[in-house]
Amino acid sequence: MGRTWICGAAIGLSLAMGTAIAALGGANPPVPDANIAVQLFSLHKDLSRDAPATLKALRDSGVTQVEAYGLLGRDAAGFKALLDQAGLVAVGSHVSLSDLRDNVPGIIATAKTVGYRYVGVAWLKAQGAPFDKGIGPAEVDAAIAAYKAACPALKAAGLRVMYHVHGYEFAADPGGKGTLMDRLLAGLDPACVELQMDVFWVLKAGIDPVALLKQLGGRVKLLHVKDMRPGGSTGEFTGSAPASDFAPIGAGSVDWTSLVAAARAAGVDWYVLEDESPTPAAHLARSLAWLRGR
Repeated sequence: MGRTWICGAAIGLSLAMGTAIAALGGANPPVPDANIAVQLFSLHKDLSRDAPATLKALRDSGVTQVEAYGLLGRDAAGFKALLDQAGLVAVGSHVSLSDLRDNVPGIIATAKTVGYRYVGVAWLKAQGAPFDKGIGPAEVDAAIAAYKAACPALKAAGLRVMYHVHGYEFAADPGGKGTLMDRLLAGLDPACVELQMDVFWVLKAGIDPVALLKQLGGRVKLLHVKDMRPGGSTGEFTGSAPASDFAPIGAGSVDWTSLVAAARAAGVDWYVLEDESPTPAAHLARSLAWLRGR
């Protein structure tokens, strides 16, 4: 792919986001900019082609904070330099369950170099697991054990620790009376592990995200903010969905006004935009516009 096309795509990202933000001016501003970040995985295809141009376009759109999912093929110092060059700050990062279990010193060292404020696991399914299958008690118990072992050192290093709720946790627990989510919550120490609730995946599992926020209360401190198209199927516990199911905020099935109100009441700190659709830049633009009310 030629560099001319790459630069054109990056400029298109910036223009699309800026245009959408301007077009939605006058909306009710529910979330301060200081509490908004973008999960970089949303733009992983563009980042793999030209990370500097993609990050610059993201910053030009008005975004200042991001959530990482890796180091984009660099070491921690190189990743931090890349963000600095673009004028972006990484407020937190997803880490693998294997690193949480086996490489806590590495997580801490990376966090100190990049400047993360929080870290957490976002995916429990084994590498290569079928898309149409969920998880079971073994995966939940492995996560609980890893968090119990890692949490003291991570907290001592000044990091907040979170678990990313991905929807498959709401399947029935064959080894208990409730769900795998019940099993997980019982095993995670709320004094150490906060929750990052992914609104789309909770809805995909057939759970009302507003009701869940009210139920979990102060345990949810972070949201993954993304919407589902009207008519999208629910009641599924695989953590997978067609790309066409993702919608920008305000154009889907979620009552965001009620959800943001519930998030405020619960004390949510971070609203992390993520999009897994075929057109993530356009969707992020509309979602950012809704959150910022501009």
